[in-house]
Amino acid sequence: MYQWHEGLWQHFRLSQQQGRFHHAQLFHGPSGVGKQELAKQLAQAILCEQHQQLTACGRCKSCLLIAAQTHPDLLCIAPQGQSISVDAIRELADFVHHSAQQGGRKVAVIANAHKMTHSAANALLKTLEEPNTGRYLLLTSDDLSQLSATILSRCNKVQVTVTDPQHAQQWLQNILPQEQVFPWLTHFAHQPLKIAMWFNEGVFEKVDLLYRFACDIKASHNFNQVQGILNDHPELLEVFCVFMQQKLKAKLLEGLSYQAYSEGQAALNQFMSDTRQILGLNQSLGLNKLMNTIKNIIE
Repeated sequence: MYQWHEGLWQHFRLSQQQGRFHHAQLFHGPSGVGKQELAKQLAQAILCEQHQQLTACGRCKSCLLIAAQTHPDLLCIAPQGQSISVDAIRELADFVHHSAQQGGRKVAVIANAHKMTHSAANALLKTLEEPNTGRYLLLTSDDLSQLSATILSRCNKVQVTVTDPQHAQQWLQNILPQEQVFPWLTHFAHQPLKIAMWFNEGVFEKVDLLYRFACDIKASHNFNQVQGILNDHPELLEVFCVFMQQKLKAKLLEGLSYQAYSEGQAALNQFMSDTRQILGLNQSLGLNKLMNTIKNIIE
């Protein structure tokens, strides 16, 4: 268990002891805080034969089945492509209404629930409105604004965050090389798992290059490399824009006029919007336009 999850876990145990544990838990917060891991651990604790203390023993038949990813009473749903289909949610409805094979409890986990289609969300409502005893739904979401008010009202919303950056720093010390210093890590201190993913997947140096590029906009060195990174790793677009926003804010503190700052921010927002819709070589034109605008502003 991650250290920043301990407070939430104590709350779960207390609510279970008091008979207030909600059948539908919605874990929300930024990416990189371990919402999926929290949901999986809670699912295992619920299904464990020693579930009275909401602690998975790791030794019972149920825990062993989960470890082998073959537990018949645990259903995990995630987006296929860009969305979660209505068929997947109908499968969930069928799953919760059938008898459990182990211990009488069943758990369904929906990762990135905000990616459900409109039809899928409507189908889920029927299950949420008519909860069955011993049936639990655990949802995760990076963006509550994409979930309907009716779904939100039928779930116990649990915000998952890193409240103490030291917890994240201590955890990351065991993963990242200590001989190197990366100033941009502070921008993502509240998303330690995202940092770890970048390191493990070999994109750490690419993120660092995006940061150095933003810090030296006038030189615009490595333009082609930056373009290649954003083409190959579109998920890093928001990271790049965070670095650019920080550069603009730094210039504002150094005396840049608010009008110029607003112009730069508008250009950055336009670039973000266009890049999500324009593919291929046109992205290079958009990046070039953004760089020219920013350079003219800060000169």
